[in-house]
Amino acid sequence: MDFINTVVDFFNQILDFINTGIYDLVTKAFAQFVIWATVSMIKAKLYMISFAWDVAQEILVELNVGAYITLAFAQLDSTLLGIVNFFRIPEAIHIISSALVTRYVMNFIGV
Repeated sequence: MDFINTVVDFFNQILDFINTGIYDLVTKAFAQFVIWATVSMIKAKLYMISFAWDVAQEILVELNVGAYITLAFAQLDSTLLGIVNFFRIPEAIHIISSALVTRYVMNFIGV
């Protein structure tokens, strides 16, 4: 009788796995896949942002934007140039131009 109870319990466990276990297994596997896909997408976007920054810096170097900014501010009189340098406006313009070019490259590559 003990052997029959063991066999019945074995088949009951198999039926429980078929009825509820498969659903739980698929749900957990899909959740792990979604977590993996999300982390991979975030890592890819971080890499693409770094890549876009490098491309934007190369574009700014090729266009020689820094020299144009320096040339434009060199034409100001000394008093106005002192005020502009005090408020670090040339650096702000360089940062904004870098951000704009980076944003353009990010839109271009689809990030």
